[in-house]
Amino acid sequence: MGELQRLAERLNDQIRTLDESVEREAAATKEHKTLELSRAFAAFADLARMRREKLVRSQADVTFRIEQAREAVLEVYRELEKYEQALKSREERKQAEIKRRERIREDEIGMELHRRRR
Repeated sequence: MGELQRLAERLNDQIRTLDESVEREAAATKEHKTLELSRAFAAFADLARMRREKLVRSQADVTFRIEQAREAVLEVYRELEKYEQALKSREERKQAEIKRRERIREDEIGMELHRRRR
């Protein structure tokens, strides 16, 4: 899951970097206002828009995979809790059985002592 989160961060960085480069190029195009530069910027902006859309789709896919991984981790955690609870219950039953046998043995010893005193 950590790898997916790092991938999501890289995608965010790539989107941010792409947006910043589009803003820089737009500012440069406004500043120089030549037909050739305007055409070049239009082509660049179209490619940047397509690249951004692809990055956003990838980001959505990674976000979905992260959510799936989280759900899987939660499910494993729930199963672990069930296992731990079952183990605890089993141990409690075992201890209760040990105490019950000790009480029976102590009762038998007490009854034997009582019989001997008579």
